[in-house]
Amino acid sequence: MGLFQIFKGFGKSAKERRAEESRRRAQQEDLEIYSGMRVEVSSEDGRIFLTAQLLELRGDRAQLQSESDGNLLAGTEGPVPVILRGYSSLENKAVLLEGTIRTEPNGLWQAENLVLVKRSNDRAFFRVDTNIDAGMTAMGSFSDKEEPCKILNLSVGGVCVGSKERHNVGDKFILQTKLLQELESSLIFCQILRILERKHDYFEYGCQFLRLNSSDEERILQIIFDLQRKQR
Repeated sequence: MGLFQIFKGFGKSAKERRAEESRRRAQQEDLEIYSGMRVEVSSEDGRIFLTAQLLELRGDRAQLQSESDGNLLAGTEGPVPVILRGYSSLENKAVLLEGTIRTEPNGLWQAENLVLVKRSNDRAFFRVDTNIDAGMTAMGSFSDKEEPCKILNLSVGGVCVGSKERHNVGDKFILQTKLLQELESSLIFCQILRILERKHDYFEYGCQFLRLNSSDEERILQIIFDLQRKQR
C-alpha cells in the first residue's frame, strides 16, 4: 500500500470506513451468487482466452474450469488481467466481471480480485452474427408446412430470422436447426417481436425464445461462445 493510500485511509472517519467495508462485503456477497456460471474469459482488447465455469466463488476469488479444448493462456506465468462475461439465469441478467487469473498445478485456473463491473438486463450483450439454415413451422396452425429460413444472429434471449414469407408480430413458431454442425437438430419455440422488411418479399424477424429454462439458457450461451471462438 502506498504512502498516499495510508494517509487517505487515516483521513476517513469511522463511519466512512464502516460504510466502505459494508459496500465491500455486499459486493463480495453479490458475487457468490454467480458460482457455477459459465463465462467467456477475454483480454481487455477483446481476445477470447477460454470459456469456463466459475467454481467455488468465495469473496473475490474463484476457480475456473475450462470448457475449451485449448486456450491462448497456455504456458502463461503470473496473474493476467481479464474480463469475464456471463449470463445469470438466477437474475436473468448479463454480467460483466473484471479480475486476474493464473494457472494452478491441477489444471484449473484461479480467478482473483474479481469485481462486478456491470449487471444488465440486455441479453443482446451476448449476440453473435450467424448464417445458419433453419426451418420454421407455425404454431397453432392446421398446416405443418416447414418454410426455409436463415438464422442471422443469435443471443441468449432470441434470434433474428430471415425469410421470404410474411408473418405478423406476435406469431409463434417452432424453429428447427443445427446451431452447430456437430450438434443434433434442435426444436426451439419462438415468438416474433419485430419485423423489418429488407427488400421486396424478404423480411427479418426479431424473435424471443419461449419455454426456456436455466439449462436451456446455459446451453445457448455455450453455443454462442463456441460460435464466437470459431469466427475469430
